Amino acid sequence: RALGVGAESVVGVCLERSLELVVALLAILKAGGGYLPLDPEYPAERLHYMLADAGAAVLISARGLRDRVDAPGVRRLELDGAAAAIAAHPKSAPADVLGPHNLAYVIYTSGSTGTPKGVAVTHGGLSNVLLAMQEQVLLDRHDRLMAVTTIGFDIAALELFLPLISGAGLAIAARETVQDPPALARTIEKTGSTILQGTPTLWHALTTNGAEGLRGLTMLVGGEPLTDKLSLALRGLGGQVTNLYGPTETTIWSAVMALDDDDAQTPPLGRPIWNTRIYVLDGCLEPVPVGVVGELYIAGAGVGRGYVGRGGLTGERFVADRFGAAGGRMYRSGDLARWRGDGVLEFVGRADHQVKVRGFRIEPGEIEAALVGHADVTQAVVVARSDRAGVSQLVGYVVLAAGAQVDGAALRSHVGARLPDYMVPSAIVVLDRLPLTANGKLDRGALPAPQVRAGVLRFARNPREELLCALFAEVLGLERVGIDDDFFALGGHSLLATRLISRIRSSLDVELSIRSLFEAPTVAGLVERLDEGSPTRSDLEPLLPIRSHGIMQPLFCIHHAGGFSWPYSRLISHLPSDYPIYGLQARNLTEPKMLPNTIEEVAADYLNLIREIQPAGPYNLLGCAWRGRARSAFAAASHRWGRLVVGSAGAGPIAWLWGAAGW
Repeated sequence: RALGVGAESVVGVCLERSLELVVALLAILKAGGGYLPLDPEYPAERLHYMLADAGAAVLISARGLRDRVDAPGVRRLELDGAAAAIAAHPKSAPADVLGPHNLAYVIYTSGSTGTPKGVAVTHGGLSNVLLAMQEQVLLDRHDRLMAVTTIGFDIAALELFLPLISGAGLAIAARETVQDPPALARTIEKTGSTILQGTPTLWHALTTNGAEGLRGLTMLVGGEPLTDKLSLALRGLGGQVTNLYGPTETTIWSAVMALDDDDAQTPPLGRPIWNTRIYVLDGCLEPVPVGVVGELYIAGAGVGRGYVGRGGLTGERFVADRFGAAGGRMYRSGDLARWRGDGVLEFVGRADHQVKVRGFRIEPGEIEAALVGHADVTQAVVVARSDRAGVSQLVGYVVLAAGAQVDGAALRSHVGARLPDYMVPSAIVVLDRLPLTANGKLDRGALPAPQVRAGVLRFARNPREELLCALFAEVLGLERVGIDDDFFALGGHSLLATRLISRIRSSLDVELSIRSLFEAPTVAGLVERLDEGSPTRSDLEPLLPIRSHGIMQPLFCIHHAGGFSWPYSRLISHLPSDYPIYGLQARNLTEPKMLPNTIEEVAADYLNLIREIQPAGPYNLLGCAWRGRARSAFAAASHRWGRLVVGSAGAGPIAWLWGAAGW
């Protein structure tokens, strides 16, 4: 409040997953403001747009994240630098100045026009869903909820606030832990967590990579359709499984269903939560009979205000509720559904082209706009397709300008510099022209599936290689993989790597780290390591060999604010195989008490690690969040070695390559 925060103020929050993040959100709400969640992993350009579009006057962040978000004209409060000033303020709660109609948060979702749109949610809507879920889940002081969702996804609010209003415990999983399903399963067990909320994508990864640690867990599933196969697998773990449904515009969840054995066969959306009405209507806004498919509309306490600064779009999606009190509104979800005879909703599909991937609701138009923004692209279409493993992934299709030559890897990099990682297509296909129907409209059904083929120069020579080749093919969704085919060159990435390593561990009863896959990404290479009995090294060691072979000058990738370099594995399919790639990771991942005092210390330490691989400069460094003082610190440390380079991106023996934040 001393910074002028009060009712209807918007305060940006850009912090890593931590206790400080939860405290900051509560502080904003108690001061009367509405919070704007900013995931530090999002591209800086997107974060800057969200801050400006929402009209935020204050930004809560930390010194280490200063370069992640540019905030001209916004007052910045850095918690680590203002700790003493904050401690001087009263510890008692300020006087309540809020009503149910006041703003609680603004959260951004993908927009069909090429820019994200902010949804304004009220305290009344947030309180309603929290109290409704409190009755549904029945937490007490013996429970602990494991929070796993990025703050940029609205369901994170339920994870952070529900245990606090219920007297239960809250455990916040690190970003790296969430990306490693076996590690997450161990963390759930180690922390004594009793409840977890996640998307079907996350639950699928958990059930195939550590299901034993999930037995008896209360499981909340939502964000994308729950399949019968996954539903049955979750029910088999013995805990309560609750399917949840709701758009961001109607405050997190609007329908809920605790699944029994019968419902697990065909998981329904469920029934409306407290103070919520759901209608299934035809094109004339008339209710359809039971069993007939119609568009789903939601009314009641959870309906948000609309889209920030977009009156036209708000009027289109938030329409008058002709079945409720005068002045009421209902939200047009775009989802197709039908009522069962017992008053339970069933999901049928989408009425438009909006898709959900990994739980995130995505407007393909925003990705298409990013692709067309490339100078060599004239047309672009993005769709969601299921791979051979049944996992939904984004695929882009582009038509190039006359005479232009650009490959899918370069276009993925272009998109990754502008959009969050989850919006970067897994594959981009270049077409001569887009397929059309007889009436001249885009024929989405005629878009070809992306072709990823293994070279298969050498086949398996023994049962162990045959099994590993089969596991590679299964995880990558390919028909066949040879012993010399590179896992990452075939489209593998860090998430698929965790799945593959888990499969190998269980099938061969061996201990193998993800690091081993980076060092030996082929079946032949892994077999050699297993035959040699090479000791397993930690995946979190400061120097991570992502691709250790190659005759060209290595590329050294400096970790983002989380300290973790695995995401750079995606570079393997973008850089020629002659270039070695190494990741530099924070030392406190393996030595928690080792915390540097200055950036200069970090630079000197990392440059010593670099010299173990490449004793003499020049050096190629890649960073997503290291700029300004960090760059100067590396340059200064390298100058002390007396080595200079001509033609680098800056003075000194270091060529800085500022890459796409999506890498």
